[in-house]
Amino acid sequence: MIDTLEITPVRLSDMVAERIASAIMDGTIPAGSRVRDHDLAEQLGVSRMPVREALQRLQRVGLIETAASRYTRVTEVTPDLAEATRQFSGHYSVSLVRMALARMTPDERTDAARAIDEIVSHLERDGSTAVARRDLHALLVALAGNAFMSMMSNDVSMAIQRNLAATTMPLDTVEELAENIRTLRDAVRDGDADAAEQALRAQYGISDE
Repeated sequence: MIDTLEITPVRLSDMVAERIASAIMDGTIPAGSRVRDHDLAEQLGVSRMPVREALQRLQRVGLIETAASRYTRVTEVTPDLAEATRQFSGHYSVSLVRMALARMTPDERTDAARAIDEIVSHLERDGSTAVARRDLHALLVALAGNAFMSMMSNDVSMAIQRNLAATTMPLDTVEELAENIRTLRDAVRDGDADAAEQALRAQYGISDE
């Protein structure tokens, strides 16, 4: 059962999409499960229209699949899809950090380094490498300062987080990932785009070839 939503000024269908995506990622709605807009609307305490819009959004990013007049269900994450997502995420992160460093001032890089330190501190307290990767990705999107990429990332990030959960990532111990992120922090602080790229390639297991 998904908790009832409290309505805020944020677009309701986006809130519904995020709530459904969270339920998919934490297994409340397992892969292969059929979903019905009227059931979800009742559980969330909203009308069917924002639920339908949310399901269409989740279908676009691959969390939901639909066969007309037959079913709407949660997709399965295949090994091939998880691998493709890992490769995409690595190259996407490299693009983000290069965009960020091309526009940031030294003071902004110092602030960014502090924000990365906070991610490492949370990682070492919480122990969740998945959360650290998610938070780092969100920070890189913000630092890139590109409105279009930020808009597109809202959808892409949900799919990335869900798909990567189905595979074992490189540097997936707290110690390994913390060391890698600190290397990235130093590169960001120093404005060294090449070193930042190498750190992210190592984090996602992306070769230089």
